[in-house]
Amino acid sequence: MKQKIDRQQTGSLLQKCYAILWPIKRNELRKFFSMAALMFLILLNQNLIRSIKDSLVVNLIGVEVLSFIKPFIEMPAGILFVVIYTILCNKMSTENIFRIIVLFFLFFFILFGFFLFPNQELLHPNPSIVHNYIRIYPYLKWFFVMWGKWTLILFYMMGELWPMIIFTLLYWQLANKITKTEDAGRFYFFSNLFGQTNLLISGSIMIYFSRSAHFLLPWLGIHKRGVELTIAAFTIVVVGLGLLILFLHRYIEKYIMHRQMIQTETVGRAKLSLGLQESFKMIVRSKYLGLICLLMISYSMVINLTEALWFHYTSLFYQQDLSCFITFQGKILFWIGIFTLICSFLGTTVMRKLGWLGAALVTPIMTFVIGVSFFIFVVAKHFNFLLETIYGMPTIGIIVAVGGLQNILAKGAKYCFFDATKEMVYIPLDNERQTKGKAAVDIVGGKIGKFSGSILQVICYTIFSGYTPDQLSPFLMGMFFLICIIWITATCMLSKEYHKLLIKS
Repeated sequence: MKQKIDRQQTGSLLQKCYAILWPIKRNELRKFFSMAALMFLILLNQNLIRSIKDSLVVNLIGVEVLSFIKPFIEMPAGILFVVIYTILCNKMSTENIFRIIVLFFLFFFILFGFFLFPNQELLHPNPSIVHNYIRIYPYLKWFFVMWGKWTLILFYMMGELWPMIIFTLLYWQLANKITKTEDAGRFYFFSNLFGQTNLLISGSIMIYFSRSAHFLLPWLGIHKRGVELTIAAFTIVVVGLGLLILFLHRYIEKYIMHRQMIQTETVGRAKLSLGLQESFKMIVRSKYLGLICLLMISYSMVINLTEALWFHYTSLFYQQDLSCFITFQGKILFWIGIFTLICSFLGTTVMRKLGWLGAALVTPIMTFVIGVSFFIFVVAKHFNFLLETIYGMPTIGIIVAVGGLQNILAKGAKYCFFDATKEMVYIPLDNERQTKGKAAVDIVGGKIGKFSGSILQVICYTIFSGYTPDQLSPFLMGMFFLICIIWITATCMLSKEYHKLLIKS
């Protein structure tokens, strides 16, 4: 009798352990693996594009120009997209919108890789004319710099819009449409566990194609050299992955979405009547959406403030060598992938033990702690409180390493905890707020964050045209501290509103 009870207890314990380690049910496997694979492909493309655009702009133009791209190029482009998206929502289904937007991005990447980038000398204005304008109007220096390299600026803008539009908006809109609130905690963290493995592969791809020899060389012709050859190879990879995204999205639409018990054909094809102006009014009037928007703004501002400094020191450390910069970014992506997998594996446990609030606070607290450490090193270096070497290591190398660690931990936590918890709060909302409200929050909210962080630096670079990023570090550190406090406070307030909405529904 005692042995039977022991076996039952052991079996019960094993079942509990299995439920923790693998909470996905057998009848959910098709949906789970399809959505995880779609996330994998979208994020793989996202990370490849991000590394290319950062490497090109930082090394071929200068890190200072990033502060001007975000408010004056990205922000208007984000608003324009919300206008176009709102119009499309009233004319066709979200599934067709997904395909149209992805095809548009792929067309642009082909155009850039095989025409715009190889023909920069033909398309860009004469450098002597640009320098002459800078000499006459020094306070408008960086606007003339952007004009002088407009093809790279355009590519950077499109690279910034890909994660905001394809992943943050369209992917999560699809996920929220076919996932119940009670299933989100199980699905989202484990989708991240599989989807974020792309970081391990994307880092290796970056390193492989930054070399002078790879398997695409015979198909790229003998006329391409150096960076042009690298960009052409990455273009082929990005477009190939984009086509796979389209095929997988069609599979999900045909074999999963239309069979969902919670999803009727009427809902899936519904055309929303809410206009753009009403979408923004919804954010202003809704405390709930306003708090989600504040979280997006806070994260974007924090990353914007820290990355500009980190890129500046990384470019100095590698002496503006593009291949070394790309290789280093590939290694950072690899370690972001490792840390994201660790976070994703622990995500469901954290959610179960600490609840939504505990999981949502992981990202801002971790970003704050490591970010402050990074700024301390930068400010100390600026005021000459540090020697040129510490224990035989160059100080600038230590700053690059600490900045890299901050990037790894902040983005790893963001990809797992921040993204999953943010998307969970959309699920209890009605269809109008899940689509257009989400579009306004995710696209414009993220761009406002980058705009706000950049405009502070724009003002400084305009007034003090000869300043470098490290000279602004004390001011940036103060802003970083303040924004992190606001981020944590907004997360606590959103937690209360989220649980109130769950009780009502």
